Amino acid sequence: MAAGRRFTTERTRQARAESQISDFVPRYYQVYTVVQQRLREGEWSAQTPMPTEQEFAADFGVSRVTIRKALSMLEEQRLIARHQGRGTFALPVPRRQSRANFGGFLENVVDFELNTKVRVLFFGMVTLSGEIAALLACAPGASALKIVRVRSDAQSPFSYTTCYLPEPEAHLVTEAGLGNRTVIAILGAAGVSTPSAEQRLSAMVAGIEIGKLLKVEVGAALISMTRLVRNEDGRPVEYLEALYRPDRYEYRVNLSRDEEHAAPRWIVKN
Repeated sequence: MAAGRRFTTERTRQARAESQISDFVPRYYQVYTVVQQRLREGEWSAQTPMPTEQEFAADFGVSRVTIRKALSMLEEQRLIARHQGRGTFALPVPRRQSRANFGGFLENVVDFELNTKVRVLFFGMVTLSGEIAALLACAPGASALKIVRVRSDAQSPFSYTTCYLPEPEAHLVTEAGLGNRTVIAILGAAGVSTPSAEQRLSAMVAGIEIGKLLKVEVGAALISMTRLVRNEDGRPVEYLEALYRPDRYEYRVNLSRDEEHAAPRWIVKN
């Protein structure tokens, strides 16, 4: 299958999700997200009252009830203080919690295993859907090992991952041997070389189940990542779908300037 077509179905699904985010995210949460960002950028000083509920409602085109709920969330986070008769005031922005970052493209396995813990939600053989079977270059109806986990650091859960391993790689991983380890590490220890991968980032919103597991509001924006890992022969050996809390995870890639072309461009630095 041509590389340009491999993720056609996945890209279509993600593009549809991106276009519908504003339809599913509650209005109060949209307001909360925008005002929170403006607070972090220092738009309002601590000495000057912020806009009133009525002014915010007019600016955002929503009801005062919606604004009140958004402001309550900001107050709970200690980003604002509301004083009867005086107005709403911005508070000093607390330092952001440190974010998990494990190399951007493929996680730093040592950091991942030493500094995080996992909760296994599902571990077992399943029949692949047509879409995932195609991605893994498997026959329709083929079986694969499915692993669903939530990973946390010392502060909070930050990722929800679903991994699919085709045969014969599926038989190299056991639930007892998995523990806190990454699947890539287990495959490597078993002698499976994984020199290449295709990774894509997008965005999704948290549903009820994911919201509870990651401890975020229903409708909260999440980073969506898919990764297809290949062995030395170019055969897919792992397909991963991951959802990350954007306040607890960041994606970082080192870039360098490619000066060889007429128009210099940024390229990924090895």
